[in-house]
Amino acid sequence: MHLPKFAHVRVSSLEEAARLIAQSDGDRCLAAGGTELLPRLKYGLIRPQKLISLKGVAAKAPEAAADGSLRLDALMTLSEAAVSPLVRERAPILAAAAGAVGSNEIRNMATLGGNLCQDSRCLYYNQPHEFQFTAPCFKRGGDCCYFIPEGKKCWAVFMADTAPALICLKAEVEIIGPAGRRIMPLEALYGNDSLRPLALASGEILSRVLIPPRSGRSAQAFTKFSWRRGFEFSAVSVAAVLEMEQNCLTCAKARIAAGSVAAAPLRAVNAETVLAGGRLSDKTITAAADQAAADIRPLPHHGYSRAYLTECLRVQVRRVLHAAIRSFMQT
Repeated sequence: MHLPKFAHVRVSSLEEAARLIAQSDGDRCLAAGGTELLPRLKYGLIRPQKLISLKGVAAKAPEAAADGSLRLDALMTLSEAAVSPLVRERAPILAAAAGAVGSNEIRNMATLGGNLCQDSRCLYYNQPHEFQFTAPCFKRGGDCCYFIPEGKKCWAVFMADTAPALICLKAEVEIIGPAGRRIMPLEALYGNDSLRPLALASGEILSRVLIPPRSGRSAQAFTKFSWRRGFEFSAVSVAAVLEMEQNCLTCAKARIAAGSVAAAPLRAVNAETVLAGGRLSDKTITAAADQAAADIRPLPHHGYSRAYLTECLRVQVRRVLHAAIRSFMQT
């Protein structure tokens, strides 16, 4: 497969990139690590006239603020996020999620911002279309869905592993655009719309990830299930953060988020309520996992049925909660 022809522009700042993107009519795109962009170009899913490269913008090292919060450059690679001592200390589930993405080669190129801002995926859409699926699907501007033929909308799934972890950490993102800078909760970045997965206006670029201070009694864990582990996108990924009471046995608050289940990462809010205020035991963890499986109806994707993914979600929630408690007891 060959890349289509395009003009290549190398910028020296995100502000310059935002101005160039805002001037376009959808005929320009950003390139950071390129691990998602290049396959989409080769498949002919996008055909930009101009590619704006961010390789000339140096990524800043992770910064710890005086209040204990963490500031991460969106251009840092996933490898850097996975091994950074600051990230491993203050946001260990982000380090685990970053380390679970792809292979070493992918993580060495892929950026944190690129992982958070990737497009939703579909087994039928993310492949060449020269000879099969000639009628365009919803994502290609048509009015059909090959995956669910009776469906009246696009059923593509958002599959970034780092997003559930950062949602559980209550992370915010800094956005740079033609109107300046703004900060929003990461959770609000995703609108659960397969055709427009990101709530970004034209010309806006994710520049930084802001993670609040970690509590001294925070139990965290991340888990990902896929047939070939990191070498493919996840069937289900789950992150959890538990804020423990002073007795270290009772859960004060919980946040549980799942990825690869819908057009956006989803919180298992009712499952969080099951855990909050109670002593953590096999019984309460099982009840929370059952509630998460009842709360979230995963979209079938990439050969996995809904029934399989629902049971997988139940197992992964139970597994991640036990892992969070084990890690907390060991600290």
